[in-house]
Amino acid sequence: MKRIAVIGGGITGITTAYTLAKRGLDVTVYEKHRYAAMETSFANGGQLSASNAEVWNNWQTIIKGMKWMMHSDAPLLVNPKPSWHKLSWFAEFIAAIPQYEKNTTETARLAIAARDHLFQWAQDEGIDFDLKKQGILHIYRDKAGFDHASNVSKLLAAGGLERRPVTPEEMKSIEPTLAGTYYGGFYTESDSTGDIHKFTNGLADAIQRRGVKTNYGHTVTELSADASSAWVTSFDGKEQTRETYDGVVICAGVGSRALAA
Repeated sequence: MKRIAVIGGGITGITTAYTLAKRGLDVTVYEKHRYAAMETSFANGGQLSASNAEVWNNWQTIIKGMKWMMHSDAPLLVNPKPSWHKLSWFAEFIAAIPQYEKNTTETARLAIAARDHLFQWAQDEGIDFDLKKQGILHIYRDKAGFDHASNVSKLLAAGGLERRPVTPEEMKSIEPTLAGTYYGGFYTESDSTGDIHKFTNGLADAIQRRGVKTNYGHTVTELSADASSAWVTSFDGKEQTRETYDGVVICAGVGSRALAA
């Protein structure tokens, strides 16, 4: 049986460990905190929303990003300080712009499949994570925003997602507490919301039942590999241990790049 190390105990690491365990692999999870889902997966937005599958690779994002650099409270804040990694990333970002439509459609297909998996796993493992299957409403204050969303809806539809336009009156019937003046909106009935922290912790319990070893409180201090195996060195606050695996999956959020390097 192949041994696999998963580094990171957030939503990505725990779902990865779960699927690998279901495939019959011997899995060990390394997480520096004492519990799963204690960083980004602690209080993320909690949307199971394929309707947000539009990729960011378009010129509008670049223009907005340049404007937002002057605002500390911007939704997307880019540090203008240059580095080779940052410049190469921007080059890759711009190079992907011609694939915007294709990538949005393919991302929608992937998001629908991922959403279905999450629903099924919660049902199979009896996870209560405050799931609400009440759809997701996107709202637009002007015609320009609504027209762009209309074009995006066509790309999402090509990927298999149904999303319909709604009038301001329909929007208020969907969400009675909605206030203000709007041009219109789009409503995706198949989308849902839930508590990501509860879901990840519920699945973390499930992987332990399936025999996954969970090394909570273990900080990975060194990672190396050759063509046949990998070595993970971790520190639990008292002693340092080194284990050998057939492969490693890095799911450590913002720490992933340093570990992968």
